[in-house]
Amino acid sequence: MARSPGVATRSLTFTYPGSHPHWTYETITLPIPKNQILIQVTASSLSSCDIAILNTQMLWAKPGEKGLGRDFAGVVTYVGGNHETKWQVGDEVCGIYYHPYGAGTLASHILLDPSREGIIRKPEILPTFEAAAFPLSFSLAYQCLRNVTLTPSSTVCVFGGTTSIGLFAIQLAKKHFMVKRVVATCSAGDSAALARYMGADDVVDYTSVQERDLVDAVLATAGETMSFDLVVDTVGTTPIIMERLKDLTPPKTGWYVTTVGDKNHPDGAAFLSSSSLGKTLVGAIRGPRYKVEGVVQNLDTLKLAMDLYGQEKLKIMIDSVISWDKYDEAMDKLQTGGAHGKLVIKIDEF
Repeated sequence: MARSPGVATRSLTFTYPGSHPHWTYETITLPIPKNQILIQVTASSLSSCDIAILNTQMLWAKPGEKGLGRDFAGVVTYVGGNHETKWQVGDEVCGIYYHPYGAGTLASHILLDPSREGIIRKPEILPTFEAAAFPLSFSLAYQCLRNVTLTPSSTVCVFGGTTSIGLFAIQLAKKHFMVKRVVATCSAGDSAALARYMGADDVVDYTSVQERDLVDAVLATAGETMSFDLVVDTVGTTPIIMERLKDLTPPKTGWYVTTVGDKNHPDGAAFLSSSSLGKTLVGAIRGPRYKVEGVVQNLDTLKLAMDLYGQEKLKIMIDSVISWDKYDEAMDKLQTGGAHGKLVIKIDEF
């Protein structure tokens, strides 16, 4: 019997929590299922989300290989019959492929159902590496900001202003929601200059003060309001910050939204940790509201990013572009917190 034709693939995976990533080789059988399309990935990116997933102890309950990478840019190479009227071979695309317990985008190919995933056609004006750098971080930043009805009189604080999410949060707050004041925390020097370049009105150097004094340093920049309508945290909640939450944002109307959850939680499962769930419950009763924001694959959000990009209201910051055979350099940089913007992985043919 003749063997069915297939597409040879290579992907970066890991087996159990904390294990070292390795290469996995598989073959995708042709023809592909009718409800899916096959994309040859040209660029992916790594983020703090990948580090958290890699260390999530819950993955002991999920056998098999788990992938890394959640953003992608690539080219459609095969189209299932259900999608032939909307997608064509050769379409350049980008988006979010968020399967924390399954496949990732740091791979030569991904097979997906475009009716269920966050995927759009890549605009011609958008370079490939930038296309792989914005989907996840922009979406998370937007979801954080939309928790509050922001107006031109609103004030926003961003903890971790030069993380990939923080940079988008600053830009969205100033250029889309048009808020009056944005204060960001980051280190001094190039980081502070970058935060201001993206739109931050004031920057607090968190390395120049003790953690117990950070809230006072931030509040000193808040201006006449003396607090913030929204605090976006991209680096992790700490007990000292929680003790001062009612100083940072009004108890009745304020929100503290984090993309990380409890900084001290060991496995990175921010949504399910008892610490985060407890803070959410207490915040709902007493205020201010506390929320751990997760990933939502929303096409409207990706389209908004491209609208803002086309209007030159959005800059996509790339820290560096790294060959996929040197992924460990990106992983090291993520874990040491040294990245300013997204770490993009160039996916070469093999």
